[in-house]
Parts: sequence; C-alpha cells; structure tokens
Amino acid sequence: MVGKLSRDDMLSGSRLPVLYLWKYGSGHPWSTPNDELRKSIEAKHGRFERTDTLGEPGICGNLLEEVLVQNCCEELGIPEPLCSPPVIDKSDEFYQCSLDGLTTVPAPVTIFANELVEIDGGEASIQISGPIPIECKVTSDYRRDDIPMYRGPLQLQLQMMAVKANFGILITLYRGIERHIKVYRYDEEIAQRIKDICKEFSERVESEEPYKPVNVDDAQKAYPSADGGIELPELADRVERLVRLRQDAKDLEVQIDALQTEIMCEMREAEKASVGQYQVTWPIRKYKATEERVVPAKEAREVRLKTLQIK
Repeated sequence: MVGKLSRDDMLSGSRLPVLYLWKYGSGHPWSTPNDELRKSIEAKHGRFERTDTLGEPGICGNLLEEVLVQNCCEELGIPEPLCSPPVIDKSDEFYQCSLDGLTTVPAPVTIFANELVEIDGGEASIQISGPIPIECKVTSDYRRDDIPMYRGPLQLQLQMMAVKANFGILITLYRGIERHIKVYRYDEEIAQRIKDICKEFSERVESEEPYKPVNVDDAQKAYPSADGGIELPELADRVERLVRLRQDAKDLEVQIDALQTEIMCEMREAEKASVGQYQVTWPIRKYKATEERVVPAKEAREVRLKTLQIK
C-alpha cells in the first residue's frame, strides 16, 4: 500500500493486474498493457517521472497499514509480522515486488472462517505455515462477495511467488470502518501465467514492440501518426458490420429522443413523475456565476481521431 517502491522499467505487483486482466479477464478499469509498457520504455531511457499521487485512500492506507497488518496477525493467531520488508528483486524472473507485511509461521496453524475471516474457495478452515506475505488495501468501496482481482489477489500471488510461500493473506479496510481478512493459497496455474506475462513484458520493453491495442483510446496512442494507404480486403465484413451498427445506433438515438420528448411534454413543469413501477425525474442543474475567461493561445498540432470515417 505504501506506494510504488520497485523499478519502473520492470513489472511489479501493483502493475501486474493490468497485464493479467487484459489477457485472462475482462480488462482493467484504469490502465492498458500499452500504458504500462510506455512507462517502462520511458523509464528505460531515463525519461519517466512518476506523477501519480496516492490520493486519500492511499494516504490513509499508509497511516493504517502497519496497525492493520499487525492486527490481522493477532486475529489469526500467527507470529508478529515484519512490516514493510525491502523490495524483493526477482530480475532473473523479470519482476520486482514489495510487501506490506511478511510473517513466518514455523508450525502449522489452523485458521477458521468467520464474519471477519474468509478462506478462498469458501472453505470452513485452512492450515497455514511457512512464509506468508500480507497485502493491505484501503478502499472507499463497499464490501463485495468477490474481491476484484485488481485489488490485491493477483498482487498477492506474485508476492507468494517471490518468497516461495504456499499461502498469502489479504487484509482490506472498506470505507474506513469494516475490516476483511482473506486467506489465499498459492495457485500454480496463475503463477505460470504471471511468469509468462513478466517475461513477455520484459521482452517488449527491450524491443519496444507494443501490445495489440485493447480499445479505441489505446489504438490512438499506439498509432498516433498516419500517412499513405493500405489494402485490407479481409476486413470487408467487419467494416460492413460497423456501418450497420452505427446506423442502428443512430436509429436508436432517434427513438430515444422521441420517447424522451413525449414524456417531457406530459411532465411539463413537474420535476418528478410516478409512472407505474418507475420514478421519472427531469432535474434542473444549477451553475454558479463565473468570471469571464480569456482562452490562452495554443500552438498548431496534429491529433489522430478516435472515430473511423467510412464512405
């Protein structure tokens, strides 16, 4: 939780979920593989400077991390942890990672599930021993039945790989008032995927070969310039489908506009209307007065558009 401590030109526990979830999941909410790759390429050339800030959850996490990790060990009845151990350098496996806490359980200890403690897989109990990394997360989100893979589980798997652990613990503080402890097992299938991802990432940092873009924004950043023409007859069916979908979207927009207009005409000055099982609101947004602004001049530039033009 303490912020990134590992090298920027290598993959780390906090960055791993971006690569993993775009390859094996449904994507990552804040970043793409090429976003991470560009950072590492810039870092390789000594041009990358961290501009991200922790934000309030991160600041609170730093303040509470040590006590949460220690409390977690007390709750589970395992030895006191070494908090904030140094960065673990696994350059031979193409990654580095830092741990929020690390404890060693010399003799097997049985952990029982309860309202506070959950065992991955829904088991009632689990016996843990050996080195155990502890990852701490603080979030303003409400507790869910399933912890998002980007909020600790994948990072913890990398940490288990780094210290050769069979078990790992994720402690999450929700909304500043609700603790949740979850015990995970080392997963060999996930670990092998992670190893492959780390190796490929390192190779792409070296070659500077981008990943296949995962969305329009990513494609625009990957291929910012344009010149000349190209023949792509094999894409004819996809272009035709795109044309049809765009027309369908226009037709739907026309229908949506017509229905909204009809409802608005019936509501008139009313802000709310009860319509069967629905509560329809036509709100008013208020804006504060602002001073007149002079828009500063901008230099000429070229930006590749995010929408294809089809004729």
